[in-house]
Amino acid sequence: MKRNLLIFFLCISSIAYSQDIQRFAERGVIGSARYVGMGGAMTAIGGDPTAAMDNPAGLGLYRHSEISISLDETIDFSQQTNYQDISQRNRFALPQASLIWAWGDKNKQKGLIFSNLMFNINRLNSYNRDIYVRGQRMGIVPTICNLTNGLPENEMHQDDIWYNQDIGWLSILGYDSHLINPISNNQWIPAVDLTDGELSISEKGSTDQYTISWAGNINNQWYIGASLNIPTITYTKHTTLHETNRRDGHATLNSMFHVSGVGVSASLGIISRPVEWLRIGASLHTPTTLSLTAQTEGDIQTRINTTEYNTRTPASGAVSTTYATPLRTSISIAGQWKNIGLLSLQYDYAHALREKESQISPMNDIHTLRAGMEAQVYRSLYINAGYVYESSFTKKDDIVGLAYNSIRTDTDYRYTQSSQYASLGFGYRNNHWVAQVAYQYGWQLINQYASECQANALHVKTQTHRLVCTFAWRL
Repeated sequence: MKRNLLIFFLCISSIAYSQDIQRFAERGVIGSARYVGMGGAMTAIGGDPTAAMDNPAGLGLYRHSEISISLDETIDFSQQTNYQDISQRNRFALPQASLIWAWGDKNKQKGLIFSNLMFNINRLNSYNRDIYVRGQRMGIVPTICNLTNGLPENEMHQDDIWYNQDIGWLSILGYDSHLINPISNNQWIPAVDLTDGELSISEKGSTDQYTISWAGNINNQWYIGASLNIPTITYTKHTTLHETNRRDGHATLNSMFHVSGVGVSASLGIISRPVEWLRIGASLHTPTTLSLTAQTEGDIQTRINTTEYNTRTPASGAVSTTYATPLRTSISIAGQWKNIGLLSLQYDYAHALREKESQISPMNDIHTLRAGMEAQVYRSLYINAGYVYESSFTKKDDIVGLAYNSIRTDTDYRYTQSSQYASLGFGYRNNHWVAQVAYQYGWQLINQYASECQANALHVKTQTHRLVCTFAWRL
């Protein structure tokens, strides 16, 4: 019981890590083909199951029941600047499925004309990514020294050292593998100078959200809606950090970090149509309270001069914690002209939560600009296009280091400068069914760090090519 309690307290600081908060707060432009094609700029438009997640009031525009499903094929690329090494991953997913039940009187002009209910599952974010970078002095040994400084060497000889809440697992790995040596005043220095490094990161998982929404149509001018959202998270990261000095030796640190959990949030929205051609929309999304379970483990293999060592952490145990993602708001304005098309502009704001006393947050407030258009090209045939710009979640090049007593062994972190998406879509709609397809190109510029002691960032460009198909049947 004592050991389990110690691990629990250790992991509170291990999982509440600014980069993890950022990761689980991010949302991609994922969902139905129309939503992806218009860059998600649909808070004032509605009439789409994924758009109803951004603004539940958009569900009020439905005048018929509908079943829809989307299929998604994605190819991800990442490439380090000045190197030809390219990491690529293909994946297939079902990002959206929904059932919409609409009831009301189409001939009614006043009061509550339609009242609609939606059950929906939609992917909010995908974590599938492979990154490989090379660099000089990536800092594995200096980082372990920093985490161990202040610790007497005799503390390293305890029988239950892995369960001591004052000693981090990286310190134990570094000591047992002879990478660090003690000096006076409980300080530690590298036992070997490692110069050339390689870092590989393999991530997989997703956040999927289950939503129950209600919306009403009042006088064909006002649309109001609310939803209850239950996101589920699964995320796994495997990292390998290898550093070498061909004369003195090498070290390879392998790490695994896995998180799964569930959360809850609520959304409120409104759309106004003061005149026939104009729509104004706004929505509010409460912070998502997440309950997460984490597992972590690692091992290290070293060669110091001619001697080899191999040390592994204990088998990972499940630990739990909770935290909340940012409060989100969205406003949008759209002009719609019958038999011609529509144009929509949207601004989304995510307010990062701050520590009560210091008012400091590990994240920036996030600003997202979206633009989307749709045009009728022939009868029931439509084309659409969109663009998205999202500011950085993290403060520029802040050092994101592990706590000295953390049980995690993954030392890497990254700063994403911004995220951008451009898309183009094509669709057919009639009174009975809908078929749409959209292509999206997304790109990010990343400053990747192998550890807190790596002085210079490794620059990586990631690219995503997404093809989405949506089919819907009107009941």
